[in-house]
Amino acid sequence: MTLAGLWQNEYGSQMDLGLFNDNLIMGTYSSSTGSTGKYMVIGLQATADPTANAGQPVALAIEWHSIAGGQGDPSWNWSSGLSGQLSLQNGQESLVLAHAMVASSDFPDLCSAGTYIDKLTYTRVSGDAANAVAKPDLSTALDDPLAGTWQSSDGSILLGLQIYPYTGSLFGWIEGQMSMNGNVSPVYGVTDINAASDGLSLQSAAITALPNTAGPAIAFAGCLDLSGGLLTLLDLTSQSTAPNATYVQTTATQLTFTRIGGREKFEGA
Repeated sequence: MTLAGLWQNEYGSQMDLGLFNDNLIMGTYSSSTGSTGKYMVIGLQATADPTANAGQPVALAIEWHSIAGGQGDPSWNWSSGLSGQLSLQNGQESLVLAHAMVASSDFPDLCSAGTYIDKLTYTRVSGDAANAVAKPDLSTALDDPLAGTWQSSDGSILLGLQIYPYTGSLFGWIEGQMSMNGNVSPVYGVTDINAASDGLSLQSAAITALPNTAGPAIAFAGCLDLSGGLLTLLDLTSQSTAPNATYVQTTATQLTFTRIGGREKFEGA
């Protein structure tokens, strides 16, 4: 069982997801709230299927710059990180995700800049695989402010990030590595490479990680302060739980990172 297929939440928004290896998820998101458009989703799922006793951890990142064109608005600079698990509730699939929407700018008459927390529940509409979505050209990385090696303030996490332009430089595609507890694993995500040119002081980003194929699944969501150079991320870490204990599936921790190096890979990665 995988996340491949069409999912809908309580707002009517839909995710059309495909699985591209045992763990990598890519697809699109169509929102029924706020701006209309189609948005890129990338993330990671734990390998093991959910059972009657244990869920399947999942982390996703969404970039809110529409890949289908249309009229832009302030939310096109925003990103979201989602983390939770797919579990079997009374024999039915239930995908419950903690959602951190990173508003890197004010949206008049809607909200001010900040990180907004929600809980979303998705049910499967169809098991058909997503329409084809592609990675960007990974031959040339951008000299983006987010590129490089970042260390958390407690020294426990290293993020080595490379940023690539998604079609027409709509946004930045993140690939790289995370080192945590001596284990190096891949990360994938999205970031707003147009923040500076749009006159913003904050560059939103959402990054997903799977330290072990069994989980937990991690979604980092936050902003890089373009003037101060500090990267502040909310760490949403989700573990597998029994179906009747999903209320303890996700922990939230705020982390700050400083840049300590260039785009080289971690030693031994």
